[in-house]
Amino acid sequence: MNRKMIRFVAAILCYSAVLAGAFCFIGYKAACDRMENAAPSSFPQTFYATISDIQGNTFKVTGMEVNDMNFRGEFCFSIVEETKITWRYTDISIEDLDVGDHISITFTGEILETYPAKMQQVEVVQLLDDEK
Repeated sequence: MNRKMIRFVAAILCYSAVLAGAFCFIGYKAACDRMENAAPSSFPQTFYATISDIQGNTFKVTGMEVNDMNFRGEFCFSIVEETKITWRYTDISIEDLDVGDHISITFTGEILETYPAKMQQVEVVQLLDDEK
């Protein structure tokens, strides 16, 4: 009777391990599918740039060499009321930004394939220069 009990417990442990593995795989697969099907525009992205032109609230920038290859070109975007502009964790105004300033740009949404590429939804512009 003792061996039967050991076999029974071993069988239950094996079935439990198989079920746990199956549920883990199903959860992993569901998460991967969700990530693959999510719109890329819903994830915020950040890159570094130098301001090359300012026309009112529209900025033209050039991506820096430290960026991924996709963010080294020319871009333009508009700063709207919802866009947060900061320097050293302090809010600043659009007038504090000048041509030649180094900034980081955090955006969501798609980039239009124009020249220069147009970002539609800039969330945060952060001034990177040490002094202002």
